[in-house]
Amino acid sequence: MASAPMDVSRWIGSVVCLAATLAGCAQLDQMAVGQTHRLEEGQFYVDTAGPPPGPVGSVLTMPVTLDPELAGHLGYGDRSGEFAPLLAAMDARLKGMPCCRFSATAALPSDAPHVYLGSAQGELAPPEAEQQLLPHDRFPPMVLHLARPSTEWSMATRDLLAREGLGHAVIIRLGVSQYPKGRDGVFGKQVLLGTGHQEPIRFLTAEDKLLEVLQLTGVLVDASGRVVRAGAEGIIARDTPFLAQVVDVTRVIDDESLRQVLTTERRTDLTGDPLKWEVALDNLLAQLRGDRAALRVP
Repeated sequence: MASAPMDVSRWIGSVVCLAATLAGCAQLDQMAVGQTHRLEEGQFYVDTAGPPPGPVGSVLTMPVTLDPELAGHLGYGDRSGEFAPLLAAMDARLKGMPCCRFSATAALPSDAPHVYLGSAQGELAPPEAEQQLLPHDRFPPMVLHLARPSTEWSMATRDLLAREGLGHAVIIRLGVSQYPKGRDGVFGKQVLLGTGHQEPIRFLTAEDKLLEVLQLTGVLVDASGRVVRAGAEGIIARDTPFLAQVVDVTRVIDDESLRQVLTTERRTDLTGDPLKWEVALDNLLAQLRGDRAALRVP
């Protein structure tokens, strides 16, 4: 009977070891299907597979698609037709870019890599984003979550790149997210929307209420079908009227806003006042390719 305490101790030790092993396996499994990064202020890109590649030359691009998360989102689920003109305009621009070889007929599985970039407490944020909150955070941080593609998607992309004779592809999606407001001096507010892109926010607005942002997300995929860089560029932000914020109502990107994006929303801080969506698309491609000389910044 004297050995009983030792047997119990060994049993407890075995249970602890097993629990630790299972926890480790769970973490590894989570990393295998996705990864979440806490972003610094003004950061919109993450290298997801080691050191970033050098400036990438010609890349394969395909038609811009809507973020699949919109299908189940209140206010966007039945509005795909309203986004169609903007998607068509983006495809036309991609076709004319010297950095890209556009393929309108490439057929890939549907389970492509997915990027969430926005507030850790945004409406479309994955559950993992909450883990990036720290005790000292006054407001939730911005995060980037990359859901990795399936093995079938990666293999199909690898084969497609081999047929095209290219080393990289860029996959782009149009969607919405929620960004936090930031300070501009003592009393002013602003929102950082992307590379060299910030816009003022009116003073009478709840500081802790998130802004609805129309954005482009993208990934750079190498010849093995592996995502090596991911990020996003915001196009426009829409704030909810102050009285509506009091009752926790959030403004969506409506059809009128989408029409304005296509025709009148311009970057007046850049030479020629280009359309905001054009600059966002150009900068997304330049950032993913690592071509800083191609960035359009003030």
